[in-house]
Amino acid sequence: MVQYYFACRRELWFFSRGLNFDFDNDDMLIGRMIHGDAYERDWREVLLEGAKLDVVRKRDGLQVIEVKKSSKLEEPARWQLKYYLYLLRKAGMKAKGLVSYPREGTAEEVELTEDDVETLENAFRGIEKVISLESPPRAERKPYCKRCAYRDFCWV
Repeated sequence: MVQYYFACRRELWFFSRGLNFDFDNDDMLIGRMIHGDAYERDWREVLLEGAKLDVVRKRDGLQVIEVKKSSKLEEPARWQLKYYLYLLRKAGMKAKGLVSYPREGTAEEVELTEDDVETLENAFRGIEKVISLESPPRAERKPYCKRCAYRDFCWV
């Protein structure tokens, strides 16, 4: 929900209602294939407090890798990874993060700062507000709307 909060509050609202339906979407299928191929030798998909971490490995300490198909949702992906680092910190583990875009051949290191912790804690309150709404927030056109699994709920 953290990534949805930073990407699209309307998408967050739909997701919170169990409208998580478009698993046959071509983009999602391609994303799953990239994820499976990109780090096949590393430890993958660790569950932590309901969050699924894509890749966790030990390399100069603990490293969490968030694998993405493209960098179009770069900022929300960064916050999703920071959330995972936050959960690990709460569990007493220090980790570094990496957002990886295998198809683009790029990656970005991510660390959790004290300012990030404050932003995340504010986001948690914002998430609660969004999911408590009786109806979804107003649709806002964003560059990635045309590829969104929820697009038909916004732009019919």
